Amino acid sequence: MILFLAAFAVSAGAFERQTHGPDAPDFEAPQGIVNGDVEDGFPAAVGVGAGGFTICSASLITPRMLLTAAHCGDGLPPELVTSVGEAYFGTDAANPDHTLGFVDYISHPEYAELNGFFLGENDVGIGVLDGDAPVDPIWFRTEALGDEDLDAEILSVGFGITDSSGVGGGTKRSALLTVDEIDDMFVISRSNTNDNSANICSGDSGGPQYYQLEDGTWEQWSVHSWGDSRCLSESGSTRTDIVQDFIFEQIELVHGTTDRCEIWGLYGDGVCDANCDLADADCLVTTSGSEDGDDDDDEDGAGCGCSTASPLGALGGSLVGLAALARRRS
Repeated sequence: MILFLAAFAVSAGAFERQTHGPDAPDFEAPQGIVNGDVEDGFPAAVGVGAGGFTICSASLITPRMLLTAAHCGDGLPPELVTSVGEAYFGTDAANPDHTLGFVDYISHPEYAELNGFFLGENDVGIGVLDGDAPVDPIWFRTEALGDEDLDAEILSVGFGITDSSGVGGGTKRSALLTVDEIDDMFVISRSNTNDNSANICSGDSGGPQYYQLEDGTWEQWSVHSWGDSRCLSESGSTRTDIVQDFIFEQIELVHGTTDRCEIWGLYGDGVCDANCDLADADCLVTTSGSEDGDDDDDEDGAGCGCSTASPLGALGGSLVGLAALARRRS
């Protein structure tokens, strides 16, 4: 049984892209933020793995659901993930602020893995936690990305290694990357356009790329999917707007609704949340003093526009398998 589970770990760790041509770099599924900074914020960004090892990264999109990369659980039976998998909240996965297990893991049904001539498709998965997370989720973008989003700065967050030598995994780091290209599936960033040539690396797979909106809140635009093997050239992250139907389907199955304000408990919390699916009563401001003593709605008070959001890994079934995979990918 141990050899069987370790085989899954080795198979996942060998997930690489071959060269596209004589001068093209090798690519592999990313697992650390290169030339980034230790990140004490963004508690919705978590590490996933087992036994204190982080194999991939993820982002909390509801109190019970993590959005990650499909290849993090590719080939693994859900019961294996639920028996050993863990999500680590905090900056250091070895000493997490909080740890939760999983009750389910679902990959996109049309996920296609990368190979020497193909970047892959629909590389997203959902991990369902065994309890409510102790931090606030961050929602994901549903509006289609377009040319107007080119050159935007997105914050990549992950628990991966800090360079191709394999060191630094298990600590949350972040770096601002530029959106250099938007293709039919991926947000692509090239290191030479990023400050300090930042890039994602092995162990960042499944981690989020966040964008700060004009009102100061953050939303997730994409999920780390692939990068060059030396973490020095470019990376691609799966667009959330492209895979939103799958994400909403899983949210409906877990929560019985896709209304994030209901799921997050925002209705009637005393704060106006103008972007909810339904009208939030907190956005209706009333004034008293009419002659009949009834309160009248203040038309200027509705829709105050307050914020609504807060700023699995390839898991082996034994610590032996996880340690081997951690050395290779995280």
